[in-house]
Amino acid sequence: MKYHFPLIASLVLGTAAQSAPYCADLLNREALPKKYAKIAPIYSDQASGWIFTQDQMKDRYEMKASSLKLVQAIVDKFAARDMPLAIVVAPPRPVIAGQDKLDAAMGQYLYSVADAHSSFDKLIEQLASTGAIVPNLSDVALADPDIRDRFYFRRDTHWTAVGSAVSATALANTVNSQAPDLFDNDGDLAFRELEASGVIQEEGSLAEVVLKACGTALPAETSETFNLSQNGDLLDDPSSGPAIALLGSSFSNRYKRDHYRVADALARAFDADVENFSVSGGGPIGAIEAYVMSGALDRKDHNLVVWELPYTESFNSQSFLRQLLGALSESRAPIKAAEFQTQPQATLVKLAEGVATSGIEIEAEDIVKQSFNLEVRFDNGSTAKVHLGRRNSVPVNMRSSSLRSSLSHYGNRAPVEIVISPIKGARIKHVAVF
Repeated sequence: MKYHFPLIASLVLGTAAQSAPYCADLLNREALPKKYAKIAPIYSDQASGWIFTQDQMKDRYEMKASSLKLVQAIVDKFAARDMPLAIVVAPPRPVIAGQDKLDAAMGQYLYSVADAHSSFDKLIEQLASTGAIVPNLSDVALADPDIRDRFYFRRDTHWTAVGSAVSATALANTVNSQAPDLFDNDGDLAFRELEASGVIQEEGSLAEVVLKACGTALPAETSETFNLSQNGDLLDDPSSGPAIALLGSSFSNRYKRDHYRVADALARAFDADVENFSVSGGGPIGAIEAYVMSGALDRKDHNLVVWELPYTESFNSQSFLRQLLGALSESRAPIKAAEFQTQPQATLVKLAEGVATSGIEIEAEDIVKQSFNLEVRFDNGSTAKVHLGRRNSVPVNMRSSSLRSSLSHYGNRAPVEIVISPIKGARIKHVAVF
């Protein structure tokens, strides 16, 4: 993040007019309960109602070359199965809120919306360069002042039903452009053609922080909803045509249900059957890894996979990319030229010289406790840290007993040893290298 000295900012931009925050404790990590301290400082503006947490304030989104190679490998695995992959990333809340809202909440010019917007656009370009279907939802949200104002809740981290509906129609347009024969009626619907049908309420995760930290109860926000039933001139039975798997985050599974009607909006925009397997709190791959490990991808249960993840999940955190790529790997034949040594706090895997490896598989004793740190040691003396695990929010019925991580795409380095350290009560039942 780029920080700018307040004096310079005031000379260039003028002094930002800050309305009162909900309370001063929001800016002080030490004054907040532990669960909120990690997202502090928390910036707020009573006048506008906007609240921003520190984890939303990054302004660099584009991928490193090594991350891009991993994403490319993931997309290639889908392509090898003749399965289109759509990647849907919600745009940064600060970008959609705008510079004036940020300045008012922060009290001075500390964050560049322009830098964040430019970097997010580069991320979308990179993702699209892999052959994945990737709509730029920042363009969609910013194209219309009314949509921009209604795209995000101000006291919650998620999009509104408006944000989800306009994003679904944008995805349908992008799919129609890149794969015009996949769905007969995708791209035919414009967001403005949707008819309002009611409202939903959102209590707000950030409003909860204000209540706990400041003792101030804020009213629930509302979002307009729409009639998302198919028109009579479209397919009479969508389930008989191509189907979509929605594999997302809390944006698609808020309160462990589709509170923002993402699947309904996709079904309306594509005129197709949509199955929502999203997992609130499951992280960037909680849903999509479970889908792959279940065999649904190889069975071709659907005609399009939609991988939805929030902008707060960084593609430069390569552990989850390696875990998803490991799940997608076709080879499962264990390498016999490997030695396993059990140590008090870890397991050491030693590979014979010259042995080529593509991945590692760990079977946990307890399917509920699946968390392991790996240190990969290479032939040139360097090391790499990798985490392999599933978040607690991933339901047991969506878990495999095994976890896999790719050991490919490390450049010219070849793994020679791997140290596996179980954490958070996990225990190893079996390890294999393939």
